[in-house]
Amino acid sequence: MISLGQAHVSLELREVFKCGTPLRIGARAFDILELLINRPGRLVTKDEILQKVWPETVVEENNLQVHISALRKALGTDRDLIRTIPGRGYMLISGDEELASNALAASVLSSPFGCPMLRKSDLPHDVALIGRVAALDDACQALESTSLLTLTGSGGIGKTSLAVAVAHRLSRTQSAPVCFVALGQLSCSERVIDAVAYALEVDGVQGQSMLDAVVARLNDAATLLVLDNCEHLVEAVATLCAQLAQRCPTLKILATSREALRINGERSMNVVPLDVPGPGADRTHILHSDAAQLFLIRLRALDSCFPGDDSDGLDDQSVELIAQVCRTLDGIPLALEMAAARASALGLYELCASLRGDLHLLAGGLRSAPERHQTLQASVDWSYRLLNHDERRVLGRIALLDGRFTLDQACEVAQSQDISRTQVMDAIVGLALKSLLAVLTEGPFKFYRLLGATRTCIVQRLKPAPGTATSTCSSGSSAQCVERLAISAAPASLNTLRASQGVPEPDHFHRNHQRVLATSQ
Repeated sequence: MISLGQAHVSLELREVFKCGTPLRIGARAFDILELLINRPGRLVTKDEILQKVWPETVVEENNLQVHISALRKALGTDRDLIRTIPGRGYMLISGDEELASNALAASVLSSPFGCPMLRKSDLPHDVALIGRVAALDDACQALESTSLLTLTGSGGIGKTSLAVAVAHRLSRTQSAPVCFVALGQLSCSERVIDAVAYALEVDGVQGQSMLDAVVARLNDAATLLVLDNCEHLVEAVATLCAQLAQRCPTLKILATSREALRINGERSMNVVPLDVPGPGADRTHILHSDAAQLFLIRLRALDSCFPGDDSDGLDDQSVELIAQVCRTLDGIPLALEMAAARASALGLYELCASLRGDLHLLAGGLRSAPERHQTLQASVDWSYRLLNHDERRVLGRIALLDGRFTLDQACEVAQSQDISRTQVMDAIVGLALKSLLAVLTEGPFKFYRLLGATRTCIVQRLKPAPGTATSTCSSGSSAQCVERLAISAAPASLNTLRASQGVPEPDHFHRNHQRVLATSQ
């Protein structure tokens, strides 16, 4: 039995006891503790722990931090026995306090700004952005006048890449210390403050809360705190950001999320899809569109036989197929990168053919990317799981439509005996705020549209299993739902304004409507 303060550890039983009572410690947390126990008073690097505890799995350092926090919590008043060596790893104190103190002092002295957490190396590598020059400038300018900027947008739109670019620019131009916190693999809202503390290399001390320790560290220097992928922990992140903004006057926070945090002082910036060539665009406009450029860069990186940077090597048919790919994928960067991977094996013609109704099969994300970015279906599923019951029902019903639509039209197709018009309206608002609906503005009116990839993935997700008979609408078949929408009139206020001021008419009938009407004649 090994003593750690008031706790006792049995390596044979893989148990930790305190006052004779076994403590609840997970298997991986115990693996970490065993590794530290076997090397008392010596540094155990983060890489060593990751290789030992997760030998065949790629995980983010946040996972390690969560387990370290669990161990410290179990040790209670003896939590300081596990010391953080900033930027390097951890050490279990075993009677040699001087050794640990020297190691800690050395790491602090070797750190710029005198703050061991403020390391540019915490940031992911900066990559060249396509079609984001204006967005990058706008985000940097926004952070000059606000303390909290949230980059919002649908999955795979490029929020993280833009945030990383902003952080790198500010670290260069303003020598701003940067702390990057990836929250994507964190599932427990109570651990958000621990994840931030870990990224800041902050250890809680007895008599001081973790929040107080984080605030003290952030007040050491004017810092840019980047919180990436917040949507699944939005309540906890919003609460933390509100507290930090109030207590850290020089702090700047840049968050990425599929929905805004919605707290005082926040400025939200929507990251939109890359521009795509319109129908009938000529060769020059197609090849100079941002979506086509990203697609070609990724395709050329994967297919050495594809014509190089000289676009003259592309025949007109290939150029038109590239335009079709960009339009089908709505200029979503993640989808374009996956399509490029597919095109490198199938060719442009077969790629276009495979995208017809099978967008949910699109895959080929980077191996280093999180699981939600490995396939297009996974990206949409991540957002779907964050919806409430009404939002899921309404999304399933409006997914029957392609093209844009008004709020009245959405209510017509979605409301039924089991969901009222008010519930549908609330759900539409929720879907728009969570970046699952694209919102289009024309004068005083809003129109909505499901991106093609989102729509296809939702339809696929809700497709009934073979041998089952289900309907998205309680009143009957999906065709009946769409037919009910097809015969509905536009709002009277819109008709009046259109007649008097020439407001353009929305897409009056979707292709689905036309098919329903054609079959009913």
